[in-house]
Amino acid sequence: MSSLEYRHSSAVGDPKEELAIRFVNTAAWRLRSPREERLPDAQAFLHWLTANLAGSEQQLAPINVRWRAHQHDGAKTYEAAIALREAIYELLVARIADVAPPIAVLEHFNAHLVRPADGIRLWARASELAWDLREASDRDLFKPITTSAASLMTGPKAHRIRQCQDDRGCGCLFIDESRAMNRRWCSMGDCGNRAKALRHYRRSRGRIDSSSS
Repeated sequence: MSSLEYRHSSAVGDPKEELAIRFVNTAAWRLRSPREERLPDAQAFLHWLTANLAGSEQQLAPINVRWRAHQHDGAKTYEAAIALREAIYELLVARIADVAPPIAVLEHFNAHLVRPADGIRLWARASELAWDLREASDRDLFKPITTSAASLMTGPKAHRIRQCQDDRGCGCLFIDESRAMNRRWCSMGDCGNRAKALRHYRRSRGRIDSSSS
């Protein structure tokens, strides 16, 4: 097992979703208590970056080594990452509810958005482009996330942001790409199938109860 390998593969997220959505969804079961934290520490955050930015373990190795030697640096960056994640979540759910976001939350996000990130750039891998993090500082690591979030919130998909309506409190966010824009669940293979099965069970029980009365 590599030094950056994280034990919960579910933290990686759906590669088809926007990067900002994948990041927000690293806090699972948001609408119930306790929720599930899929990025429990700085090492997990580094693994998430490697998995989601199509980078390499070698790119983040210097940061990984430094964080292990100076745990305060890693802990501080991790704390900032979680705070950024929660700010993005609040902005997105405000968009879903069609209400103005809290000013303090927007200012917190903007502070990250406008911060220069001189240590990252794009690099070409055959015909694909990916983030190059080899010279990134700790706070530079946030730039791909804030860029994705700002583009999502101001772009053509903003009105398609949804939150899973699973009654167990899933709370995952997703982009509704359906033609009718009536998608209710994060995944038909999980929450959607469960909801359908529950409806079928209740209808069946109703028929049984009616016939026995």
